[in-house]
Amino acid sequence: MIIFVVMLFSEVIGQAETKELLISSMKEGRVSHALLFFGNTGSGVLPMALAFAQYINCEKPSESDSCGKCGSCLRSMKMVHPDIHYSYPFITTSDFSKPKAIDYVAQWREAVLNNPYLPLIDWLEILNEGELKSKQGFISVEEANDIIRKISLKSFEGKYKVVIIWLPEKLRTDSANKLLKSLEEPPDNTIFILASEQRDVLLPTILSRTQLIKLSRLKDEIVIDALVNNCSLSETAAKQIAFLVEGNYTEAVRLASLEVNESGHETQFLNWMRLSFNPTKTMVNLLAWVDEAAGKSKEDQKQFLIACIRMVRECVLMNAQAKSLVKLEPNQLVALERFLPFVTQYNAHDFMKVLDDAIYHIERNAYAKILFLDLSLKLSKILKMNEAPKAVH
Repeated sequence: MIIFVVMLFSEVIGQAETKELLISSMKEGRVSHALLFFGNTGSGVLPMALAFAQYINCEKPSESDSCGKCGSCLRSMKMVHPDIHYSYPFITTSDFSKPKAIDYVAQWREAVLNNPYLPLIDWLEILNEGELKSKQGFISVEEANDIIRKISLKSFEGKYKVVIIWLPEKLRTDSANKLLKSLEEPPDNTIFILASEQRDVLLPTILSRTQLIKLSRLKDEIVIDALVNNCSLSETAAKQIAFLVEGNYTEAVRLASLEVNESGHETQFLNWMRLSFNPTKTMVNLLAWVDEAAGKSKEDQKQFLIACIRMVRECVLMNAQAKSLVKLEPNQLVALERFLPFVTQYNAHDFMKVLDDAIYHIERNAYAKILFLDLSLKLSKILKMNEAPKAVH
C-alpha cells in the first residue's frame, strides 16, 4: 500500500535546502510573483508547488511548515481552495470543443491526491480512460485565456491567488505568449508557480520572467527511506528500486506498486546474456525469451533495458576496482561475478549504446519482437569483443 499526505513540506521527499529557501523568502517578504520550480522527473516539482501554495495561504504557519489544520490548509489538502488554481496538460476530445483544464478537474484532483508524484504518462492514460493513444498532452490558448480570466477576479479569502502550472513545457507557443504579460505583471497578491521537468525546452521569454528554483536529484538513501515508510517495502527491496531509479521517486513509486522482484532484473539480464552469447545453439530458447519480452508493456520493456544499462555500468566499475562506487547488494554481486569478464574496456560503450538505442526505438513504437531479436544478435557480437578492433590499413 502506498501512502501519501500531500501539501505539507514535511511530506515532500528530500529537498531540505529548497524548503528552507522558500520559507525564508516568504518570511522576509521577498517572494517573486512568478516562480519556476525545475528538476528531473521524480524530483518533486509538483509536490513542492502544492506544499508552497498551501504554506503561503496558511492561517497559522509554523516556523517550518503550514499548520495543516486551519480552514485554508484543509481546503488546500483536498484541492478545493478557491484561490489556488491548477493548470496542466490535457488532450482534445469530442466531449469539449475548446477544452480547458477545469473540464478535467475531477480526474486531476483524484489523480494528484492519489499520487502527487504523478507521471505525465499516467495522467494521459487517465484522460484516455486507461489506453494511451497517440495524442500528446498540451496546454491550449483557451487554457491560457482562462488563467488570465481567473487572476483578474478578486481573491475569495483575501490572501494570495496562486496559479500552479504543471509541466509548462507543454504550453504551446501561442499559449505561452498569451501568458507573458501576466507572468511579468500579475495582479496584486497573485503568484504563479511553474513546475517543470524539462526546463531546457521552455521559451526564453518564460525563463526570463520567472525566478528559477532548482530541485536537486534525490539521494538514494532518501528514496530508500521514503519507500520503506510510504510504500511498506523491506529495506532490501527499497535499495533495489533506489538503485534502478537514480533519484526518480516517481519511477520508484511505480516500481513499488508493481511489487518488483528483489532479484528479478539481474536474473533476467544474465539469462538473456547466456542465450545471446551463442544464438546458433540457443535460438529456440532465445526466440521464446524474445516472445516473452515482446509481450510485456512498453514501460516494462524500457525499465528492463534501463536496468540492463545500469548493470553493465556496475560491471565496468567492478572491473575498474572502483567498488566503493558500486551500488549492488551482496547477492547481486555474486550473481554478476561470472559475467564480469564479458564487459571490457573495448565493448562497454557499444554495450550501453545498443541498449540505449533500443529504448529510443521502443518509445517510438518499434515492433518489439524484431527489436529484441535484432538486439540479441547485436549483443552476441559485443559479448565476444575482448580486444580492441584492429585498425584497417
